[in-house]
Amino acid sequence: MDYLKKLELTDEEINSLNTSLKKNVLESIVLFPEIVIANYEILKGIGIKNYKEIFISHAHMFLMNPNKFQAIFEKYDHADLIRCLEKNGAIIEKL
Repeated sequence: MDYLKKLELTDEEINSLNTSLKKNVLESIVLFPEIVIANYEILKGIGIKNYKEIFISHAHMFLMNPNKFQAIFEKYDHADLIRCLEKNGAIIEKL
């Protein structure tokens, strides 16, 4: 999971993932770094400031097909999406 450091996650944040994630999600994050990186960059590229918090709390969402992940965000008004996700990152589960 060294690639997570390239995504600007600290050792503390990576350790938090290691202890909080279900085994199957953790294994998938290890096995599919390209998908995780693509989705992480999509979220970061939208302009959301708390993208790291959202990733740490909802890492399983970053395992979906990047095209589908991108399509989720394209359905919503950009400014409203940013405002909602910055206010409550858990909304990513409802999109």
